Amino acid sequence: MSMTLNASRLSVWVCMLALAACVLWLPLGRPTSWWISNGVIALLVSGVLLNRAFGTCTIRHVPLLLAFSAVSLISAWQSPYAKSAFERGSGSLLLLTMGFAAAQVVARDRVALRGLQWAICTAIVACTADIAWQYASGHSLFLGVPAPADRWRFTGSLPNPNEVGFVSLLLPLALAGAPTRGGRQLWSEVLLALTSAFGVLLTGSRTTLGGLFIGACAGSWLGRRVFLRWSAVILLAVGLVAWAGDLGSFRKRLLETTQPQNEMRLQTWRIGLDAFLERPWLGQGPAVFFEVNEASRAQNRPDGWETPPGGMPWVHNVALELLVERGVVGFLLFTLLGWRVMRDAQRGLSSPSTRPWSVACIASLTTFAAMSMLDLTLLKEWCVICLAITAGVACQMGAACDEAGMQARETQATQGPP
Repeated sequence: MSMTLNASRLSVWVCMLALAACVLWLPLGRPTSWWISNGVIALLVSGVLLNRAFGTCTIRHVPLLLAFSAVSLISAWQSPYAKSAFERGSGSLLLLTMGFAAAQVVARDRVALRGLQWAICTAIVACTADIAWQYASGHSLFLGVPAPADRWRFTGSLPNPNEVGFVSLLLPLALAGAPTRGGRQLWSEVLLALTSAFGVLLTGSRTTLGGLFIGACAGSWLGRRVFLRWSAVILLAVGLVAWAGDLGSFRKRLLETTQPQNEMRLQTWRIGLDAFLERPWLGQGPAVFFEVNEASRAQNRPDGWETPPGGMPWVHNVALELLVERGVVGFLLFTLLGWRVMRDAQRGLSSPSTRPWSVACIASLTTFAAMSMLDLTLLKEWCVICLAITAGVACQMGAACDEAGMQARETQATQGPP
């Protein structure tokens, strides 16, 4: 019995360490080296298998997840770009599958979940510090990346300003579940939210800044908190500071938003729609939009339908990406899985013990859905990591409520009517 209990605890902490390592890598914004990525995958697989053998956590929605993975592999096998589909798409698919399962194992243990939360907070603060250091000194804190020549979109060690999107996706989880201690909890939330917003502003990422506010609104609404708890503070303070100081060239980026005819995403979506219509059922293959885009450029297309050479490796819309790369079958399976996860998070709202985490998960998943309409992709490691962690935690919050309700009914049946 003791041996089984120790193995069960070991599975939880192996999964937590693997996910924490993934999260702490996010501020660097670089694909992990093979020996690091293989080590993390090995930890994830080991933790999940240990839980399967000795643990008490039941992984939810496994049939749907395996069906989506199977469709992705079949789509890659029949793809006109099969080699690229397998080489580029298999890693993110394995990370999504194992990360989703490992997050459920971690969420079963509140101490391990709190440890993962600390890793998320550390990654957010580290990313902001890295970008701020580049803004102040001319080079990033971690990798020494020089500031851009025009000095209006700072990225720190991140290769692209939109890579900071992980801050918007994980911030609700960073603020979840902590006990209230007078006014200190309020100020810690506001401080972390403003710190995150400052880093995002320096990148000039409109999608990420919008994601911050969407997550704040969803968390405030579902959590039944006063709106000024932190969402309105972000909106007012960030908007005023950004406009006054023109941080991240906020004014220029805002004016660009009012001129959608110059938006490159529209051309990308047109190419993606054409690619979907060519192979509607199983798609072109995972992670092959780069090849699809280049093949489209070789055709005679009307002016305004082209994208820059090699400039669009993903379609910048997750729903359309699923249709293009995995077809209608993959899109429906992913949508059904997302619906089941949201139902789990919704059930978690009914219990005081799981409500804070369920609110955070719904806010994060809502943010992911909103940001995915203009950016994000299942090709990028950081998008997959954020989605897997949030969805896994949401599933366990629903499972905890289901188990508590079952135990209450069993107790009532045992005791009999009063």
